[in-house]
Amino acid sequence: MFRTISLLLFPVCLSLAAAAETNRAFIVGVGEYAELTDLQKTVGDANGYAGVFAEDLNFEVTPLINPDTDTFLEQFDAFLQTIEPGDRVAFIFSGHGWSDGGQNYLALSDAPYHSSLLGLRKRTISLSEEILDEIRARQPEMVFAVVDACRDNPFDTGTRSMTKGMARTGITSDTLVVYAAGANQMALDRLGPEDEAPYSVFTRSLLPKLRDPNFPLSFAVGEASEEVAELAASVEHSQKPAVYSDVDPRFCFSGQCQFGEMDQEEKDWIYISSAGYVQMDVCSKYSEHLKKYPDGKFAAVAKRYLSNPPCAVERLKLKSASWYADLQGHTDEIYGLDYSPSGRFLASASADNTARIWVVGMSPSEFGGLTVLEGHTEPLLSVQFSPDEEYVVTASQDDTARIWRAVGGSPVQVLTGHTGDVSFADFSPDGERVVTASYDGTVRVWEVATGEEAFRIDTHSSAVRSVHYSPLGNRLLTASNDGTVRLFNSSNGSLVRTIESGPVPATYAESDDTADRVLVASADGSARIWSDTGEPIELEGHDGPLWNAAFSPDGEMVVTSADDLSARLWDARNGAMLAKLQDLGAFGANWAVFSPDGKMVAAAMKGAHLQLWQLTFETEFAPEETGEPAP
Repeated sequence: MFRTISLLLFPVCLSLAAAAETNRAFIVGVGEYAELTDLQKTVGDANGYAGVFAEDLNFEVTPLINPDTDTFLEQFDAFLQTIEPGDRVAFIFSGHGWSDGGQNYLALSDAPYHSSLLGLRKRTISLSEEILDEIRARQPEMVFAVVDACRDNPFDTGTRSMTKGMARTGITSDTLVVYAAGANQMALDRLGPEDEAPYSVFTRSLLPKLRDPNFPLSFAVGEASEEVAELAASVEHSQKPAVYSDVDPRFCFSGQCQFGEMDQEEKDWIYISSAGYVQMDVCSKYSEHLKKYPDGKFAAVAKRYLSNPPCAVERLKLKSASWYADLQGHTDEIYGLDYSPSGRFLASASADNTARIWVVGMSPSEFGGLTVLEGHTEPLLSVQFSPDEEYVVTASQDDTARIWRAVGGSPVQVLTGHTGDVSFADFSPDGERVVTASYDGTVRVWEVATGEEAFRIDTHSSAVRSVHYSPLGNRLLTASNDGTVRLFNSSNGSLVRTIESGPVPATYAESDDTADRVLVASADGSARIWSDTGEPIELEGHDGPLWNAAFSPDGEMVVTSADDLSARLWDARNGAMLAKLQDLGAFGANWAVFSPDGKMVAAAMKGAHLQLWQLTFETEFAPEETGEPAP
């Protein structure tokens, strides 16, 4: 059961009897690295935790300072052998870490600086699979993990799958995991040059609150989180620890918790949020709470639960999504797709350094390859049609974008100036300009007729993954690795609006035809639909980073592509998943788009597989909504 820590910052008079047989802690500090940047406070952090857990909380502590990978695994295996069912177990790590967008990894002293993504996964430690899962397999009463490994990704992998900071962690029964900084944030070692404290900003906030075994653990973590945010803000830095908990809010290490008073709404909310609350189904309990406290402090959270599965009512009646045809010709991964406005043509961009134009929209025997566009020297990441279908624009890792006639030939314009991969390019609705996004952190607007740069935008602090013109052409919509989606005035580049899309990179963003809603794909495996007011609708279910998400022409559905064996179709109004598009012989979907009539989906599957999928719908109307949650 999801539980935000802010809900746990209110005291209550309760106690919980202790049941653990033994308290055990495995505490690791890594400050000296063979290839990575050394860290100043991590060993001090580890020693501080070791003292508190041993002296104040009565834990049997196993400390480990600057271990390499083999030493860590040997010592951790020995620690696992000591755990008995019913024990309380703490795991503390302070050092470097990284995330591939789905999993978080810890780096020991011998971690490599240069590595492929696969190599880095093999030479670092998976927090979830190799640490927490192994601990939970020993059936402890509870697990408490502190991970101070958010000091930015220190590696060079040359891959688009590397994300900044740490990814979100799933909520697991009787487990509390806290990261020193949220994903896409850097954890501060100190507040400035004159700060000589022996601990990092997070550790110095948490340690004093852990010393009292009668103080509820969730309260201690929550108060430390708020304190860290305030300390970081005092030096104009953004750092808010991320907490994932399914530990009873009444838990304390002594079993004799000391609480104060809270109001009735707070009591009711903590009660229904408990994983043990089974008096009514998950949708009904939030609906009832909202009826009782329509303007309460938890009303927005209750509404968010009710607007997402399993509580949302599925109104769309998609009957099936079935394979229709393959388009064969590319020899490497396909990273971008676009239907022409009429639906007669499909364009694809590939790592084989080419783009292809396909004739589609008729029977499989009557369509196929039309044009091959050759000239880029590195993989292509996107391709988009002009509004009149006469041209396409391609974006490439060779740091250029190119404008081509759709019928083929040499490029009409080569747009040069970016100093990093050009990740995306799009035409303005009138076809007179092209906008490009780049891993150099800039967005640039170009005149199609001359190929000259009109102006640039450089407000993002990290790589820009996509950029689109709004349907009316008055806005530019960007998605960036800095975790934000931004709207700019398309005539001069002034910032209009910022959406904090999440704690990990926003990989892609687009708006619907009315520009009232913004759809964001994220490396955390989710997509979100944002409107001007209210909480976003979350599309959750993928098990890997998302590459893109696209609205259907009528705005009623969304298709997503991800690195988890599938593309998926969703109800855009309530977030319910409707269908999977899955090639069992592949390893993920790099891109997916709807045809202009909404009856087909083109999907670029892993391994140069380009597929068309046909959608069919029920002819009957969905039942009218009653305002009650789905049963």
